[in-house]
Amino acid sequence: MIPATLIIIVLALAVVVATGVVYLAERLHRQSALKRVTEGLDELARGNLVHRVVTSGSGEIAELATAVNRLAEAMQAFRSDTLRREEAHSQLISNLSHDLRTPITSIAGYVDALQRGIGEDPARHLDIIATKTAELARLADDLFYLTRLDAGDLSLTLAPVDVSEVTRRCLLGFEHELRSRGIDVVVEIPDATCVVVADEAALGRVIGNFVANSLKHARSMRRLGVTVDREGDGCAVTVWDDGEGFPRGVVELLERGTSVGPGGGTGLGLSIAHELSARMGATLRVASVPGERTSVTVLFPPTASSQPAAEDV
Repeated sequence: MIPATLIIIVLALAVVVATGVVYLAERLHRQSALKRVTEGLDELARGNLVHRVVTSGSGEIAELATAVNRLAEAMQAFRSDTLRREEAHSQLISNLSHDLRTPITSIAGYVDALQRGIGEDPARHLDIIATKTAELARLADDLFYLTRLDAGDLSLTLAPVDVSEVTRRCLLGFEHELRSRGIDVVVEIPDATCVVVADEAALGRVIGNFVANSLKHARSMRRLGVTVDREGDGCAVTVWDDGEGFPRGVVELLERGTSVGPGGGTGLGLSIAHELSARMGATLRVASVPGERTSVTVLFPPTASSQPAAEDV
């Protein structure tokens, strides 16, 4: 018969051995988990941002692994955003080169023809030169606006503005170009005022960019319309044309550097209009049925009585 004392001793030794085994296993597990975290950090340091640390259980090492994975996700998102911006910047430079080269080449050709006395209609040549010069001026103005927007140097002063009056004045600046191209202009602007809270110069810029965009990209355009009307308690300005329409989605159209028509180009006008509208609390809507009607609308919300008369943005 085994003495009770011996049994107790054996059981005690078993408990000690089991405890030691558990402790050793936990230690090995912690060392293995810590090694995986260290390897994960090394992978991040080498630029492998898709690597993730896989651990089981809970505790400080598991929390550390989770933190490393969050860091990797943030770095990966930052890299993707940086690459996207670099691609957009490269595309913008390419489109700007296109926008500059096209009118400059046209101007140079017609100037050469005038100098050499070639052509039976010098007045038409001069009209085309004036139109292309206006395109260059608008592009330079777009770049100036874009630079100020990026630098945070463009201050908008919001105050009550009559949209109808601003739209009329804006159209006058395009009268010669529209007439010289034989475009039928349909104007629907009410005699009654349509007051919104906006920056007058920025509002004129938005509407002008709408018209300029149609003139530049709607190759087969024969009619251009400008409408001012009320939508609910708000006020909307719509510029439409019967040209070829937009080949891209609405979201893409409002991004900088997006080519907005079959002839290419930067599409800065719509992106600047979008940014200015947002800063004035307005929204932009784009709709296009190619060959029938393409429209761009800026919609201002109702003028609330509690809204301040002027605000620096």
